[in-house]
Amino acid sequence: MNKLNKLDKLILELTQDPIIKRFKELEKIIDNDHLLALEYNNLLALQRMMITKRENLNKDYTKAKNNYEKAKNNILKHVIMTEYLDLLEEVNYDLVLIQKIITKEINIDFE
Repeated sequence: MNKLNKLDKLILELTQDPIIKRFKELEKIIDNDHLLALEYNNLLALQRMMITKRENLNKDYTKAKNNYEKAKNNILKHVIMTEYLDLLEEVNYDLVLIQKIITKEINIDFE
C-alpha cells in the first residue's frame, strides 16, 4: 500500500471516528449559540493573554491567570462546554501523535 493510500485511509478513519463526530456536533452547537461562542472566544483570549504574560515574566501574570481560571470555571458550568473541552484535549493529543508518526515516516524516506 503506498503512502497516499495510507493517508486516505487515515483521513477516512478520522472522519468516521465517533469522538471526531461528537466533537464536530458540539462545535456546531457552540457556533450556533451566540452567547456560548462569545464565552468560549473570551476564554481563548484570556488564555492567550495569560500565556503571553507568563512567557514575558510579566508582573500581571497572576492576575491574568486568575481571570482565565474564573472564565474557565464559568464556562465549565455548561455541560456541553465540559464535554467539548474534554474532547478537544483528546483530539489534540491524537493529532500530536499522528503528526509524530507522519514525521517519523517522512524522515525514514529521507534516510
